[in-house]
Amino acid sequence: MKLEFEKVSKSYGKTKALIGFSATLEPGVYALLGPNGSGKSTLMNILTDNLKADEGRITFDGEDVLKLGGRFREKLGFMPQYPGMYGSFTAESFLWYVAELKAVPREKAKKDIAEVLEAVELSDAAGKRISSFSGGMKQRLALAQAVLGDPAVLVLDEPTAGLDPKQRIAVRNYISKIAFNKIVIIATHVVSDIEFIARDVIMLKKGVIVDNAPPAELISRIEGRVWRVPAAPNEVQALQSRFTVTNIQKDDRGVSLRILADEAPAPEAEPVAPSLEDYYLHVFGEAST
Repeated sequence: MKLEFEKVSKSYGKTKALIGFSATLEPGVYALLGPNGSGKSTLMNILTDNLKADEGRITFDGEDVLKLGGRFREKLGFMPQYPGMYGSFTAESFLWYVAELKAVPREKAKKDIAEVLEAVELSDAAGKRISSFSGGMKQRLALAQAVLGDPAVLVLDEPTAGLDPKQRIAVRNYISKIAFNKIVIIATHVVSDIEFIARDVIMLKKGVIVDNAPPAELISRIEGRVWRVPAAPNEVQALQSRFTVTNIQKDDRGVSLRILADEAPAPEAEPVAPSLEDYYLHVFGEAST
């Protein structure tokens, strides 16, 4: 199974949202990272046929997805960032409605609905109206409807937004589990959610791919350039003006800053192991968070 993007471009008037995007995806999790306006949503909307590309094409197993039409959409599951739902529906009836739209056979739908509700920890709320759901519950139901029908390609826009830490871990583990036989594309601002599950990280800036590699490879590029620096409270602002600071922590010993720098930023600086979030800030800067 292979999904290929070939020089896909899209503009809105004079604004170029996506410029010559090319990538080859096989089963596994792929993370789209980048600040707002980087082209992530444009790419996902083109893939899901909500937008038309100006140039380029997308193929699935060698066939143009536009020519495949409905045959490709049957293989696609999409979780938008702001999903629309009917508040009067219960969680279960909403999933039955989605199963009808996806033409999932009734016996399979019955089995799948029970499984996805359990996977997103909504089994106990299956009979409750969506209007009574919290934001986090709606988010998990949106994931459930995307997964319903066992799509080959799963597109998830901010899938863990609004979830508490326990739910975030559960959703992350579930995505990782089902990605063994699916192509899963995740757009997110929560870098830690994909650091340990992504096969590749595709970094976008102003519509252009600025990096595309496995997380471990990206992290290795800033080995020896992340530092822990103890500081007095009145020194913090000066350090922030000189360096990229990825974290500020206060404890019984005072204040310590996590700093990106090619060389030790202070005599007392200690090197620390880098993370994918450090690399993200190395590429995009603090203003992108």
